[in-house]
Amino acid sequence: MPYTTGAVLNPASGLNHVDRIQIACLNDSITIPINITLQVFHFRGAALSRVAVGQALFQINPQQLIVQTYTVNLADYYEAQINFYSAVNTIVNIFALDAAGNILDRILQPELTYFDRISVIST
Repeated sequence: MPYTTGAVLNPASGLNHVDRIQIACLNDSITIPINITLQVFHFRGAALSRVAVGQALFQINPQQLIVQTYTVNLADYYEAQINFYSAVNTIVNIFALDAAGNILDRILQPELTYFDRISVIST
């Protein structure tokens, strides 16, 4: 089940400028491990071209929380894409942090947009 934040504005400066995002992935199952794919993108410049910042594929054991951190301080916009392969006991939330680690914004799982597939990253 792939989901995206869509393009999220990162103000160029000031109190609302996001330095990094943390993606918290929780497996609430008591018996079944889950697999998750994360992809994070920057959009920068006049053309707002999409640039891959990070990608991760990992397994989360039952009752385990894994947090991944990605720097987005240079991005005009950023996007996180998540695929948790139909796992029903998965909770994913994204937190936007400033340089001091204060939470500026959060995108909770119900606010994510379902879409047909995660983007292909060229290597």
